[in-house]
Amino acid sequence: GGDITEFLTFRILPFPNFVSIVPDISRTQFKQILERTVSADTDPTTGALIAEGRFAQVAGFTIVYDPAQTAQTVDDDTGDVLSAGSRVRDVVLDDGTVIVADGAVIDGPALNIATIDFLARGGDAYPYAGAPFTAVGVTYQQALRNYVQNALAGVVTAGDYPKGGEGRITVPTS
Repeated sequence: GGDITEFLTFRILPFPNFVSIVPDISRTQFKQILERTVSADTDPTTGALIAEGRFAQVAGFTIVYDPAQTAQTVDDDTGDVLSAGSRVRDVVLDDGTVIVADGAVIDGPALNIATIDFLARGGDAYPYAGAPFTAVGVTYQQALRNYVQNALAGVVTAGDYPKGGEGRITVPTS
């Protein structure tokens, strides 16, 4: 709905977080991390998640979650998972690799995750459990700016990036 400026990228991503790589995350831990992102309380009228900062922005996979299922609970001080949660129903990588099917983790090799250092350190009580990570020296604002300028040649279309990320994060219909 208008021009994207470098200033706008700072408004979208105002914190000085660095893009980071967390290698060798088991599929079970990856599901725990995704359970955290969909663990917010739901609106009693609509069943929709109540917006909170911890809801992840995802790429490289699709996720189906059911807000009617049990939410994960985490000790906000330690990041320890107190109850696993069962909202994450399906996770499929863009290459077709199934990570979670009907709520069950599918055996397979560990994953390398790109995230921000704040979350990798356990911010917002994300259960990375002290996993080692490497910050790549680029803030997420710089990464967004570089992507828009270089990969997209400065043009972001609603067709390529629909409002709300339709298709990447979905809720099953009755």
